[in-house]
Amino acid sequence: MRSIRLRTKFLLSLLAISAMLTVATLLIVSHEVQMRVRENLSSDLHSSMGTFQIFEKGRDQTFTSTAQLLANLPNVKAMMVTDARTIQDASESPYSQSGADLLVLADRTGKVEGLRNADESLSAQSAQDLLLGSIGRGENRDWWFASGHLYQIWIQKIYAGSQASNTFLGLMVLGDRVDDRSAKDFSAIASSEVAFFHGSNPVASTLNGLDGTTLLAGLRFGAGKDSPVEFQIGNERYIASALSLSSDPPVTLVVFKSLDKATSFLTELNRVLLAVGLFSVLVGAVLVFLISDTFTRPLSNLVSGVRALEAGDFAYPLNAKPGDEVGEVTSAFDRMRASLQKTQAEQKDLEGRLRQAHKMEAVGRLAGGVAHDFNNLLTIIGGNSDLLLDRAGADDFHRRCVEQIQRASRRAVAMTRQLLAFSRMQVLQPQILDLNSIVVDMGKMLPRLIGEHIEYVFVPDPKLSAVKADPGQIEQVLMNLAVNARDAMPDGGLLTVSTSNVFITEAEAAKRPPMSPGDYVRLTVTDTGHGMDEKTKAHIFEPFFTTKEVGKGTGLGLATVYGVVKQSGGFIWVESSLGQGATFEIYLPLAAGPVLKVDPDSKPAATPVGRETILMVEDEPGVRELACRFLRVKGYIVLEAKDGVDALEVAAAHKATVHAVVTDMVMPRMGGADLIRALKKVRPEILVIFMTGYSEYLKGDLCDVFPESLIIQKPFSPASLVGIVREAMAGKSSEREGSSEGTRVS
Repeated sequence: MRSIRLRTKFLLSLLAISAMLTVATLLIVSHEVQMRVRENLSSDLHSSMGTFQIFEKGRDQTFTSTAQLLANLPNVKAMMVTDARTIQDASESPYSQSGADLLVLADRTGKVEGLRNADESLSAQSAQDLLLGSIGRGENRDWWFASGHLYQIWIQKIYAGSQASNTFLGLMVLGDRVDDRSAKDFSAIASSEVAFFHGSNPVASTLNGLDGTTLLAGLRFGAGKDSPVEFQIGNERYIASALSLSSDPPVTLVVFKSLDKATSFLTELNRVLLAVGLFSVLVGAVLVFLISDTFTRPLSNLVSGVRALEAGDFAYPLNAKPGDEVGEVTSAFDRMRASLQKTQAEQKDLEGRLRQAHKMEAVGRLAGGVAHDFNNLLTIIGGNSDLLLDRAGADDFHRRCVEQIQRASRRAVAMTRQLLAFSRMQVLQPQILDLNSIVVDMGKMLPRLIGEHIEYVFVPDPKLSAVKADPGQIEQVLMNLAVNARDAMPDGGLLTVSTSNVFITEAEAAKRPPMSPGDYVRLTVTDTGHGMDEKTKAHIFEPFFTTKEVGKGTGLGLATVYGVVKQSGGFIWVESSLGQGATFEIYLPLAAGPVLKVDPDSKPAATPVGRETILMVEDEPGVRELACRFLRVKGYIVLEAKDGVDALEVAAAHKATVHAVVTDMVMPRMGGADLIRALKKVRPEILVIFMTGYSEYLKGDLCDVFPESLIIQKPFSPASLVGIVREAMAGKSSEREGSSEGTRVS
């Protein structure tokens, strides 16, 4: 049974007290009631308009804050300096984070580069025209109408840094579509029927059969211009009031209240009053008291709830009772309060993740910068120790000293590469791999690594798809995870490694941003150790973070795992709780192509002596001198240059053939890439070998401009340098001997 409305209770009590009066008095009261109904409906319409304006203000603040937050994300700023196709592909992440129905990314001139909307009904050309119109009117909050859909949009400028001091990159537009669902949501809040019009055409409504031309004409030019006006819609009478939301484009909100429903009780009421008049006099006093209590108690509770919200208390009990307007307003207020609390929590979580991302990026940049100079020092130390070790006549004492230097140098190299792995700047040599084969090969070593007190189990997927990754780095990932699991199980336990093909749905991907839906190969490493709490889990991938005692861990193991997985295009997640062990899940994208076959019996060939002319370009004197010595020992003619400008002068002065140039990437005056562009113009046949300490300088246009170039990673050994020069001379991409760090640009 439907509950009696609060307004109806008031009218019933008023007429009950007046039941003792004459029929004439009843007629007068009936007339007054109808007038009061119209007045109350008019007042409700005005309140609905006010409610919409409050609702609109809150939505404006939410979308403005969301647009500002998204525009300040580093990946959005980085995306805006790429091409249109990249922007369109990458726009899915900010679109899914925004919660909006429409996302438009445009360059500084207003040209649309990326477009996302819920049902793809808005074309790029329509968005372009609408955006230029909003820009021309100087609006940062506007209404768009296209393909029969109405959007309220917010425009946010994107800067490279702060607005006052950095470059304007483009525009971000967030849009919220106004449709029948939006109309129903607001109708529930306002307790009214609503309709949104574009011009005279209804675009969203809770009523059917609206004649927009007649309705809006009456509201604009009749009594409804300043106060509500009555209309007949179908077989029912309504009182309506209009609110202009925009003049260009013309957008109007119309709110309706049913007059027939509000006055339907009067006929029956007149008959009932005659019969209950005497009884009403007897119980009037009691009824007035009960009604008064019914009025005041929920209102007082609602006011207390508003005051508690102002003080920051989101848990104040409201005790809303459905069935009347106060109950509906209280329920709406409770929903609004819960939504506000959720929004604040999400904002704090997003701010925390953003701060963490900035911190990790800063640490990665620091690691890359240190590695660039540190690798030069390690090249000098390692290379000279190799020369000293190969020198004839050294006694055992000096040989042991040199070997100690070499071991310390190799440890420093390993530490540097772990930092580069974390910062995703290491030089990878990706291959098409069968992950099962990698795990099987590592399985021969892992039991000895983790100890006999820990049981090792491998559960492979026999139909596992191929992935593209550096096999050596994947082995490093497995080893680091195994060592981490071993340390978590000092009293023994079970280490399980498994592989499987998985498909990530959109719902699952949304729970793990920035992961995208699709097919992946999953590598899972599970232990039964002591596990981790939430505080520890939040820091395990940070460099130098360790829970071990001082001197028993570098804190780079899991940081290396994180960097390798990210640089390979994958994702890593950890699930753990105290006493329940830990599970690391690595997701790698699928790859197509022939799987790498490794011949365990293949042996490196001896490096032949060369007679070609090599131009060595390096700004670090110690590295340059050492590299030249390596090559001259093997018979090469070496020309030296300290930077790109000096190299061009040396090459111009040398009239004979220069067969190859070995150049550092980062040098004063002129870097390696610019040097090669200039050399190729005068010596197009010259072979190119780049030297670098990390992969920051392998990006950009090297693959397109120098497709046949080779890369050697610092620090390098004499054999690796001579080997890659010999490979360049041979003109083939064969595997180099030993631990050569060279790789071809691809």
